[in-house]
Amino acid sequence: MGLELDAVDEEYSQVLVMGGLGFIGSHLCRSLVKARHKVRIFDKRYCSRDLIGDIHDEVEIEEGDIERPEDVLQALRGIDVVVDLIHTTVPGSSMEDPGYDVQSNIVSHVRWLSLLKDTDVRRIVYISSGGTVYGIPLNNPISEDHPTEPICSYGISKLTIEKYVAMYADIGGIEYRICRPGNVYGEGQRLSIGQGVIGVFLESALKGMPVEIWGSGNVKRDYLYVKDLVTGILKVMNHSGKKRVFNISTGVGHSLNDIVRIIRDEVNIPLQVNYKEIRKFDVPISILDNSRIQEETGWAPKTDIIEGIRRVLDWLRNGEIRRGFKAT
Repeated sequence: MGLELDAVDEEYSQVLVMGGLGFIGSHLCRSLVKARHKVRIFDKRYCSRDLIGDIHDEVEIEEGDIERPEDVLQALRGIDVVVDLIHTTVPGSSMEDPGYDVQSNIVSHVRWLSLLKDTDVRRIVYISSGGTVYGIPLNNPISEDHPTEPICSYGISKLTIEKYVAMYADIGGIEYRICRPGNVYGEGQRLSIGQGVIGVFLESALKGMPVEIWGSGNVKRDYLYVKDLVTGILKVMNHSGKKRVFNISTGVGHSLNDIVRIIRDEVNIPLQVNYKEIRKFDVPISILDNSRIQEETGWAPKTDIIEGIRRVLDWLRNGEIRRGFKAT
């Protein structure tokens, strides 16, 4: 299925994707290139470029350290719009060392965001987290107006950076948008660090290895295919309305046990599960209301979870983890 891309917005033709060599960033850069934007990537030194192998010659890459504001400032030169995907932790690792989470994410962001007023940037799009910033929901689906009471360090740091993005954008007279995605999955996800339930479960199933589930498996999430997320980010990037914060989601919840069932029954791969003690920082249920982005931009998800799981399975079976991601 091809992506439906908007025509280039000339005002935002020069795009910096921070974290563009990673999972989501590589898909976003590919779509920006197809939409004829001029794309610069900022990412850490020595980061693998396997995920952008097919567009390597069509993007500019600026290596640097997010904790060095001068490196970020160098990458911002001549840029119209910034899409910020950089975050050094995932929910689990953030709880193992909250101090590192704060230092490497919040402090580093404050240092370079304070320099935005001295650049030509006209808009910043920050990719936050819909699954963690709201905390334990009072109701589902969760709208953007729901209270934000995160219960893990990752959610706290994401929410804090949202606030700093808004503050420094206002100070600098810069437009900003916040994207809060559901649980994103797809080809190119970094399974080696345990990121992405769907990919991790599928890889384990193919290897005949059991997976671990914390709790009963009834934890429910809003799983979003990465290419649907990308089209949502592009819509938000060009949004001209008054709203600033957008959930990007399917609006449909699936439990971990649902994912196991789909793998076993829909794609016909045996999968053994070991249930472990529940983690206290896991929100029991998180389903995001996506009506705002649909009403404001016309975006809607196009990939149901069974189709998405089959695409990830094809990617794994084709050996892309070993050879690097190649776009089709």
